[in-house]
Amino acid sequence: MDEIIEMIQRLIDSDISAYQITKDTGISGNAINSIRRGERKLTNLTLETAKVLYDYAKDIFA
Repeated sequence: MDEIIEMIQRLIDSDISAYQITKDTGISGNAINSIRRGERKLTNLTLETAKVLYDYAKDIFA
């Protein structure tokens, strides 16, 4: 579980724009930006959203 959160956090902290993440994953830009602003916690993501972001981050940082 920690690896998943760390990988998603790395994605959130990266210079990749919310627009690009949205375009590549289908996750809304509002969701990405609210995580970046600290309004939404990574631990409160749905399992589906977490999986999509984790898989995307793995591909990006592999």
